Amino acid sequence: MNIARGHRCKEIGLLALFVAVAGLGCARTSTPLDLTSTDPSQDQRKIASYYSQEAVLLRLKAEELSQRVLVYERLFGGESEWVSGARFLVQFYENAAKEREHLAGWHLDIAGNGHSQAMRPTLP
Repeated sequence: MNIARGHRCKEIGLLALFVAVAGLGCARTSTPLDLTSTDPSQDQRKIASYYSQEAVLLRLKAEELSQRVLVYERLFGGESEWVSGARFLVQFYENAAKEREHLAGWHLDIAGNGHSQAMRPTLP
């Protein structure tokens, strides 16, 4: 009788687990963040935070590639396509980071002022 009772508890536990997993799968997810929104009612600080985090990651990639440039120069020489390609990527990631920082500032301005400029910010 104990074995049957244990088997029954196991079945009930599995059923509860199944219901819980199914419920989580059907649960409503939050609306994705619209990163292009200029609507002050949107969470502009969260959008700015996203862009700031992106800028940090892009700068880290640029730093990593800067180290690769040094390695490639030693391995292949300063005029190598490996070196020029890595330098190009460093510049690309640095420019992208600046753009993300600029966008973060723009969204923080919207959060602080309650309104946006008529157009997206232009990069210098």
